[in-house]
Amino acid sequence: MYNTKIIKSSNYDRILECIYRNPGISRKEISDLTGITPATVTTTVSTMFADGIVTELGRVEEDRGTIGRARIALDIVADFGFTIGVEFTFTALTTCAADMHGKLLYFHSIPYSKDVGEHITQLIIENIQACMDSLDAPMDRLLGIGIGVPGHMDHNSQYMVSTNDDWKNFDGLKIRDAFSCPVVFENNIRCVAVAQYLHNPQQAPSSFAVFHIGQGMFCANVTEDGLYIGNTYGSGEVGHTVAVLDGKRCKCGKRGCLETVATEGAILEGAIQIFEYNPNSLLHNFAACAEELTIEHVVAAYVAGDAYIRRFITQTLRYIGITTLNIAILMNPEKLFLHGRLFNHPEIQSDLMEMVQKEFDFTGNNYRLGSVDFLPYSAEDGAQGASALAIWKCVIHA
Repeated sequence: MYNTKIIKSSNYDRILECIYRNPGISRKEISDLTGITPATVTTTVSTMFADGIVTELGRVEEDRGTIGRARIALDIVADFGFTIGVEFTFTALTTCAADMHGKLLYFHSIPYSKDVGEHITQLIIENIQACMDSLDAPMDRLLGIGIGVPGHMDHNSQYMVSTNDDWKNFDGLKIRDAFSCPVVFENNIRCVAVAQYLHNPQQAPSSFAVFHIGQGMFCANVTEDGLYIGNTYGSGEVGHTVAVLDGKRCKCGKRGCLETVATEGAILEGAIQIFEYNPNSLLHNFAACAEELTIEHVVAAYVAGDAYIRRFITQTLRYIGITTLNIAILMNPEKLFLHGRLFNHPEIQSDLMEMVQKEFDFTGNNYRLGSVDFLPYSAEDGAQGASALAIWKCVIHA
């Protein structure tokens, strides 16, 4: 549900965002939610009709006894235009195109390699161009391009701040110069949060967080219908909070960061040690050698009851569960989404939620914490989120 905000660039923006967050809303309901006068709402919606971005769905059912004109439901026109989204991580470089409702029109993925990292800027440009060439749509309907980065962009969106040298050749300015439409950048998990905000309003309230665990960790925070960026590049970097005093050295330079014990990389590193030093581990039933191990193999061994893996993963889930509670207390979102490939497995979900619920029980009736839920993970999430970012910045708040 969209709530009114004090700072907006125009009534047009406010009403457009309100319709995005409330598909099927009527003019009167827009006025009630935004505080914009009914006359201004009617005039602005008429302009949106002329622009082709909003359409009428039909009459809204009224409760018996309602007096006055029948209300007409409004929604965004899906094929008004499209946006392109790109995400690059240590898993893959992915590119997609999506319509105004977030429906994928194109998707392509290239597995990560050192060569991809070395030529990341040129590959992004080439993959965007390949996407444009493959679409049977006029290029004047391309409204913007979003790039989801595994780090933070500087304020001028020219370079990325990251602890990984693999991305040192990334050049945002060169990407912008390669295309005539707007190109915008943001952290990839913040992009995932924007997609939830725009395209999944039934599940995503006005204030929510997305806690992602993959090759790295990040927590994106949406507060009162706005994406929280923070004042420093440390904002959202929950993976670099200390989980183990004097623990393993992290790539950021500190010891014992959460990333060293609870990311996919940390899980696979522990699984490899179990595979190599415990010949009775069930991991040997799923992979011929340690190098072939995947997160799916680790989860399969966990579900099958491998004692070594169960001890290891249980400790990992404890770290994640404690961090989940910390986020719930410090950020206090209405809902906290857990996102990552690990959480696509029902038994992992169940065991983690049991731990989280046990930790939440301390609050009793004295505190109100938001709900915790799982956001299904798929390979296109980041790129699809980047395309939603392009709608957010190039259409709604252009």
